[in-house]
Amino acid sequence: MLKFILSVLAHARTAMELSKHLVDLVSNSVEALAKHILILIAQEEDGISLEVSDDGVGISEEEVQKAFRGEKAPRGRGLLLLKTQAEESGGTFAYASTEKGSAVRVVLKGVPLGKVGDALIVFWQEMPITVITLSAVTKRGGFVFDSRLIEEKYGPYSDIQTMVKVRKDVNYTLTNLFGGM
Repeated sequence: MLKFILSVLAHARTAMELSKHLVDLVSNSVEALAKHILILIAQEEDGISLEVSDDGVGISEEEVQKAFRGEKAPRGRGLLLLKTQAEESGGTFAYASTEKGSAVRVVLKGVPLGKVGDALIVFWQEMPITVITLSAVTKRGGFVFDSRLIEEKYGPYSDIQTMVKVRKDVNYTLTNLFGGM
């Protein structure tokens, strides 16, 4: 299982796709001790929007500015890359943080969705502790994934087959909703 997770991490860190950014954003939320992470993915007229919000301890403005300058910061990794890619694609980037949580919203144009199910699996061991809710909306319909329902819908967390089912279901469903974007 560790080899699989490392493989997913390596893929997510090299591909310039939405799922790569999702790994960075959710990692930041987990490090901020979030108990609930809400992920919203939507098809926009000219791209894909991604919003990640959490109820973690937030990140200081100083740390955010360090991250935006490319300096080593304790948290906020990936924000500069996401902001840069959004702006270079003609999209938008917005970020807010308080001691009660953080939120990032970005619109990426011409950026593929990637394997969001693979990105979720990176946080498999955190899911019993941190609730991860993913909602996706396109013109074709919608999809909701809630980590609180994994055992009910897919099987026990400890079963590797459960992880495989979740990964396949999320990837398949989102690929169909977004039309292979």
